[in-house]
Amino acid sequence: MKILSVEAKAFKVKLPTNFTGSNYTYTHKKCVFAQAKTDQGIEGFCYLGDDFGLGRKIAKMINEDFSKILIGRDPAHVEILWDEMRPMARNILGDRRIALHAQALSDILCWDLYAKSENKSMITLLGKKRTSASIIAIAGYYGPHKSLIDLAKETKNLIEIGCKGMKLKVGGLSVSEDFRRVKTVREAGGKDFLLAVDANQAWALDEALEFARACEHLDLLWIEEPVHWDNDIADLSKFRKMTDIPVCAGQSEVTLAGVARLIDSEAIDICNLHPGYAGGITPWLRSADLARENGLRVANTGEPQLSASLMLACEHGMSLEMYHPSRDPLFPKFCPAYRERINGEIKPTNLNGWGILPEQNELN
Repeated sequence: MKILSVEAKAFKVKLPTNFTGSNYTYTHKKCVFAQAKTDQGIEGFCYLGDDFGLGRKIAKMINEDFSKILIGRDPAHVEILWDEMRPMARNILGDRRIALHAQALSDILCWDLYAKSENKSMITLLGKKRTSASIIAIAGYYGPHKSLIDLAKETKNLIEIGCKGMKLKVGGLSVSEDFRRVKTVREAGGKDFLLAVDANQAWALDEALEFARACEHLDLLWIEEPVHWDNDIADLSKFRKMTDIPVCAGQSEVTLAGVARLIDSEAIDICNLHPGYAGGITPWLRSADLARENGLRVANTGEPQLSASLMLACEHGMSLEMYHPSRDPLFPKFCPAYRERINGEIKPTNLNGWGILPEQNELN
């Protein structure tokens, strides 16, 4: 099989309200879509969120640069192609975020084509290790008039739409106020509700420790990126030694070597390297292997269209992390796995590749 064409497009949807975390605000769901056609009539499709507002530049780099490597090649040679694409991310005067996202989409597209050429889903191609994974929602964003009562209602709504838990945003208020928010979600969701928290690197080490000590009795699934990025590996290592709450990080790393440093420093219990930030699924799978070899677990944040496969292909995978449809209208629209969820669990579909079905009228 040979790739005949590659095309990428930037795409965004205005959200019904702003979604504010500890140090950022989303007003739109921004994505870059990539499509490819082959000489066997197989078409590939994938997309990634665009957290940096660089979608047009990412799409342009795929169309003008990365496509030249892919066209005429067999997408089954994913690791060879990944190595050949990597030099494009090494221009020290360029914006590395653009190149890494462009490489990531190109890599994810090749995996989709490879699986489809084998008439397999990505889960089957990678070797299915689990039959289901619990669904948790990345939620609990801040709002200027959002009360604890509103947060409790949001928690119950997540249960109603088929989530078993929440990854709650923290770090945007004082430690005491965020503790009350965590306590509110725990009480509203009940003792069996899966509850993790994500600070997005909002705290100094002493603040992170204060928060962890306050929450030790609330049965947190994990605490994600609790400390500032300035000295995060050293501070994460110190933090982890002083709390029993599992520590999740890796999202801000852009290389496998960065993940290795986290592991060697005994800084994490859960690795969540972001495939968009690190150049694709190929490095994500390598990081997952490294985590497994060291007795750690893996997560994949913010890209449920990929997690729906990856979490079922890893015996050491965590939950599927998705957003409420008001925060991410694309996953429910393009991924049948969302519609086929059962009792708060994501399960394999009978679709090949990533199981993403494009709706051309939406893309246009």
